[in-house]
Amino acid sequence: MIRIIKLVSKKVLSSSFMFLIFIYITVLLCTIPSNFTLDFENGRLIPSHVGTLIIKDTNEKFLSLIRFDLGRTGTDGRPLNYLVTDIMKNSIFLLSSGLVLAIFLGILKGIFDSKGGRERGSNLKVLSTIIPISLPDILIIALLQRLAVFLNNHGIEIFRVGGGGTINHLLLPLVALSILPASYIGRITSMSMDDCYKQDFINIAIGKGCSNSRILWNHVMRNALPMIIGSLPTITTIVISNLLIVERVFGYPGLTNALVGFL
Repeated sequence: MIRIIKLVSKKVLSSSFMFLIFIYITVLLCTIPSNFTLDFENGRLIPSHVGTLIIKDTNEKFLSLIRFDLGRTGTDGRPLNYLVTDIMKNSIFLLSSGLVLAIFLGILKGIFDSKGGRERGSNLKVLSTIIPISLPDILIIALLQRLAVFLNNHGIEIFRVGGGGTINHLLLPLVALSILPASYIGRITSMSMDDCYKQDFINIAIGKGCSNSRILWNHVMRNALPMIIGSLPTITTIVISNLLIVERVFGYPGLTNALVGFL
């Protein structure tokens, strides 16, 4: 248990560090003036703006973000912090729900795809997991959107696009957000389980007369869990990047639409 906690803590710290680097680079790119140019004169590369001033401005904006000082709205002069904190809870709820659903579905799919100690498994099951991974994120979202339109045109109003407040508004963004990471987790889970089934302690457990369910949960999943946990930073990155697209495409009232509307 302590080993798992240390592993999770290490992954969280490394992910937080990478996230801060990503934020700084984003602020830097947004700080560079739109009329910034690079010219060659006498064999020298001369920028149109002083680089140190851009870095200084970037540092100030980055520190403001760290302090959560986001400025004020242009309409009523309210601090933008209130806009973000009021709307961010919707994005955090969708993000956490999508991540939990992806982990749950991914582990179940991985168990289903695993050979379970057999020499051969179904290629069709593995293929159904690999296909979503090979497709572009935006294509999966677009296909789900077309599915929602098709169902609504035929009187099946399971999914609702645009707005929030009901489970029907949440379903489509939640499914779109969890398909790709669930496929990743499913693939990692099945590969980890297949490696565990090849170990000697599994044969010992079978020789002792342990049931298949006990071998699965007490031996295989316990040893496959560290590899699944190790993939969570990558999975979280996928979910966060897709969150921006999902909120915009489906009109979900999250942080993306709020900031785009403000701009």
